[in-house]
Amino acid sequence: MTDKLISEIKNIADFSAADMDLFLNSFSETFIDKGDHFLMQGKISKHVGYVKSGLMMYYKIIDGVEVPADFAKENEWVAYLKSFSTGIVSDMSIKAIEDTQLLTLSSSAMSELFNKQPKFMALRNYYIELSFIRNTEHTSALATLNAKQRYYKFMQDHPDMIKRVPQYYIAAYLGIKPQSLSRIRK
Repeated sequence: MTDKLISEIKNIADFSAADMDLFLNSFSETFIDKGDHFLMQGKISKHVGYVKSGLMMYYKIIDGVEVPADFAKENEWVAYLKSFSTGIVSDMSIKAIEDTQLLTLSSSAMSELFNKQPKFMALRNYYIELSFIRNTEHTSALATLNAKQRYYKFMQDHPDMIKRVPQYYIAAYLGIKPQSLSRIRK
């Protein structure tokens, strides 16, 4: 587990050394090759993951085109909560757009963790709230900013992603035609 995650978790709630051992031992390490999926549309999400290295993309297929909904990079969580929390079939896919190393937690391991130490529910609530805020900010930007402003905001918020994410995915994520993004970039 990364030091950054451990430090972050200790700032969210007061966890003992035994609590941290319980937490760390609940995860499995997984490697996903570039282009392979963490979750496929039509399947039920049974895991959450913490990205140790690499880059993941949430997307839907619209008119035969992959349209990104979000990204998850190092030191971020990846999960499709709509399916994970409810057990319904996913209408979204999540794939690696770089080779990605994850720490994964199954839904059964998470339930066991919460039963053994209910304080861990504070982590879940914290990260769900962060996800909600991030999604709300992106939706607001799509509704209120013009194409150029959306791209500049993306550059400001995610400077490392400009070189890591293919431009056609960035364009789709920002609701911009690839040709328009090329003009904006010039």
